[in-house]
Amino acid sequence: MKTMTKTILGALLLSAFTCAHADVIQAWKCTLNDGKTDADVEQASSAWLAAAKSMQGGADLKVYHNYALAANSGAGGFMFILIAPDTATWGAFMNGYPGSAAAKADADWNNVAECSGSSLWNSTEIK
Repeated sequence: MKTMTKTILGALLLSAFTCAHADVIQAWKCTLNDGKTDADVEQASSAWLAAAKSMQGGADLKVYHNYALAANSGAGGFMFILIAPDTATWGAFMNGYPGSAAAKADADWNNVAECSGSSLWNSTEIK
């Protein structure tokens, strides 16, 4: 029984270590507002990212826009992708979000696009 307990504990610790050091990806499905362009949303996203990078946990954040090549995303549809290097970084950033510089930049961002709820992913590279 001790061997089984040690094996399970080891597996849990390895799993926690792997998850803690893998990219955390938060994705939103978005649509451009009427009259806005991809350039508008890229400018607003760049300003938002600059604000986010000034916060605790924000220095290593990355943002991508994914535009569909072949998908049922509708006119003006895109994905807003936020990538943090690990769960601790993402958590520190999110804990400081209310009232932050990035939260204040949300208003400008919301003028150019509307996004639905997000999904959170853990990404590990396969070699």
